[in-house]
Amino acid sequence: MGSGRWSTHDYTSGMGARRAAGSPHFSHDHAIRTGKARSIHATLDPLKLKDGPRESRDSAEHPLTLPIAVIFDVTGSMGGIPVILQEKLALLMDVIIARANIADPQILVGAVGDSLCDRFPFQVGQFESDNRFDEQLRNLILEGGGGGQDMESYGLAYRFAARHTATDAFEKRGKKGYFVTIGDEKPWPHVTAAEVEAIFGIAGEADEAVEDLIAKARERWELFHIFPTQAAHGGDDAIKGRWRDLLGERVIMLNEAELVCETIAGLVHMLETSHDLDKVMDDVGLKGARRTAVRNALVPMTALRLPAHLATGALPASHGGTAGRFTTI
Repeated sequence: MGSGRWSTHDYTSGMGARRAAGSPHFSHDHAIRTGKARSIHATLDPLKLKDGPRESRDSAEHPLTLPIAVIFDVTGSMGGIPVILQEKLALLMDVIIARANIADPQILVGAVGDSLCDRFPFQVGQFESDNRFDEQLRNLILEGGGGGQDMESYGLAYRFAARHTATDAFEKRGKKGYFVTIGDEKPWPHVTAAEVEAIFGIAGEADEAVEDLIAKARERWELFHIFPTQAAHGGDDAIKGRWRDLLGERVIMLNEAELVCETIAGLVHMLETSHDLDKVMDDVGLKGARRTAVRNALVPMTALRLPAHLATGALPASHGGTAGRFTTI
């Protein structure tokens, strides 16, 4: 995994061909809904994690990989977010590669639901440098479930980040990747040992508190949560407060959910280049109210910026292994 390069031409051609043929962009979701498939797509099956972690590795083709993971809540109203992102992948990759000058991004996508009631509470792909991550995104099952309360299984995503990933960016350069979750509900307080065994295929020794999983994940990942304030639970101050308790200033309050792609692109661009936020907004190509919405969402993140040579992990790691890390965690 991780070989090849992103091609906007191939992405656009594929979109056009599916439209012309009347084929669904999210074909596996369609297959599930029509009874032609019954399980998570093979490229997204978390049971395969028992065989080893998802890896983002350097190569001659990609010598300075930057891992970026995006995990969606696909319950209820949140199920449309992957569709929005998929429609804007060319913009995302153009900003990250061409505008932010990040040569070797490796993207992973995944989805969370509610492990108490959903058939498919966790799906996760591989780190990919080319259009295969678009294929994996389109293989997500947009279950649209949830348990009718205000909590979902985001802890599974943090368990994955903490215990089932390996990256050369961190292991070789002491540089953390980006791990972005998206959703409008709270995480369940624990990931249970029974969930770990059922979902990851690994014997769990004990239940794990979401706070502990976040603490472990942030050792190697820059964690962010995008909270769409116009979603079903977007006005719930208790939910917002819970996320702020867990992630502090790294909760991104976004007024318009359809701008999630631009927000991720702007976040990575700003923190990797340390460019001024207005310059970043210019590169993302936003104007008017849309620009204002994304800019306002990212303003609190400006405090996290480092000089560009540090943000890109260009300095050799010290004996403490801290080069290329943000200092405001």
